[in-house]
Amino acid sequence: MGFEAATIFPGVLLEGAERVAKNASSYEAAIYPRIIQEMGWSSTLISESNGGYGGSFADIGSLLEGMASRAINLPIITRCCIVPGMLEAAPETESVSALLSQIAQGVACIELAGSLSWRETHKLPQLSPVTDGWILSGRLDAFEWSECCTHVLFCALDTASQNISIVIIEAGQLPDQARHFTTVERRRIKQVDIGSLKIANYSVLAQGDAASAMCQAGWKLAQVSVAADIVCTMNYMLAETVGYLQERKQFGQPLAQFQALRHDVAKLYVSFETCKNLLMASLRSLEGAGGRDDLAALDLLGVYTREQAIAFAQSVIQLHGGMGMTQETMAARMATRLVANALRFGDTYSHVKALTQFQADEK
Repeated sequence: MGFEAATIFPGVLLEGAERVAKNASSYEAAIYPRIIQEMGWSSTLISESNGGYGGSFADIGSLLEGMASRAINLPIITRCCIVPGMLEAAPETESVSALLSQIAQGVACIELAGSLSWRETHKLPQLSPVTDGWILSGRLDAFEWSECCTHVLFCALDTASQNISIVIIEAGQLPDQARHFTTVERRRIKQVDIGSLKIANYSVLAQGDAASAMCQAGWKLAQVSVAADIVCTMNYMLAETVGYLQERKQFGQPLAQFQALRHDVAKLYVSFETCKNLLMASLRSLEGAGGRDDLAALDLLGVYTREQAIAFAQSVIQLHGGMGMTQETMAARMATRLVANALRFGDTYSHVKALTQFQADEK
């Protein structure tokens, strides 16, 4: 029994990401999100006209694969993928172009806060018009925070029109009262009660259909990014598991020789290959016009990869003995990563609900 992790998203960005991950492979080693700007990764999806790299999702996949190889958590999905993708889908204005250029230059670091799904408008902060601006109230849901953040981008609900709005505010505008905590995968999270905050008109980047288009662009990128992270983690996790079974001995022979364990590994391999092929097939929906078929395809991707991620993590833990697992072991960190990804930007239930509605509308 043998398995070697094969490259899924080859490219020059993969080499740099792997080097960063290896240098911070120790569980105690600190890796600061600022390295995203220093390496220029935040400019990956930004067009060349705005000073960016002008890359494709495959380049984002390379970054995610490099991090997944050592289970290193950095806010690449939000800062390198979703935020630039949403801004590229925004109406072409001077303020949006300036923001994209600042991200590409490494001057601005914009983090995404709150929900991206138009199915969850009741959870969004409230935006109320006043004479010379807007009053923002409510709460910014848990988002990944670091000292290098200069802005926060999020969806809000216009109380007058009941339409989605896309808002960006500077980090200095956030109230001091905030709740900080660290997740099991060592992500630093911040939750802010906004209270009643006065913001200028230019802080609202888009409203109505334009805002919905930005939101949808971000949601599509979120789904393929999470799926790509799951698939890449499965790849390295399977190699880690096979290596463990070949080295660990019981009753005088390697665990890899036991037929029952070999069957379990075969199931993991099938799960990984199926998720990978579904991901590659779904990437064409990312480039689509955002029709209902494209969205349904990404919901299907979300359902399957999230279900398989949890089952995969559980199987690997059992193959490692089911006990004595600590966060210092690579397999445990990868298992934690899979389970956390299964709950990012929607869960299995939300995707099933959307697919059920899609099928009902088709009848």
